[in-house]
Amino acid sequence: MKLITPDIAYKDTFIAALKDGFCFGSQPPLNTEKIVEIENDFEQYLTTKVLKPYDPTPKLRDDGKYYPNAPQIPYWLIDNEQFIGAFNLRTELNEFLMYIGGNVGYGITPKYRRMGYATNGLKLLISKAQKLGMKKLLIAAKEDNIGSWKAIEKNGGVLENIITLPWENTGQKYKRYWISVYK
Repeated sequence: MKLITPDIAYKDTFIAALKDGFCFGSQPPLNTEKIVEIENDFEQYLTTKVLKPYDPTPKLRDDGKYYPNAPQIPYWLIDNEQFIGAFNLRTELNEFLMYIGGNVGYGITPKYRRMGYATNGLKLLISKAQKLGMKKLLIAAKEDNIGSWKAIEKNGGVLENIITLPWENTGQKYKRYWISVYK
């Protein structure tokens, strides 16, 4: 198992993952039309969406305020030459990400969930953060996403608090954790 820079060599298994319902973080799965569009111009998708250059231009967030984008490094989790999932490491946090989102975002392909891939992928990501000199990582998971917060806790995540987002009317709770990169 390895975390790599996203690569066109994994196009077929990435597209298969999208068709299987893979999505990143809390985003919904893509519809068939969008998947076909990605498949037909995968190189452009990879360059402009996955490996896009850092753009600090402020972006409107869910709380109705603008925040500068945070620099992030995308990785794909690969096992036996199969795309398993995607991880993003945000090397800086803006005010919004300090509240919710944190340094880490990830998603695992549905057929590979509950098999330890999130836990192992997060462990590999922590190692990458350590090599970059990061001291700690903030990571959040929905309270009902048991798999995510178990992966976080297995990697040394210490619960800071449980919050609800004031701009959401769902009552959804989020668990916010800190992971020490240096043990």
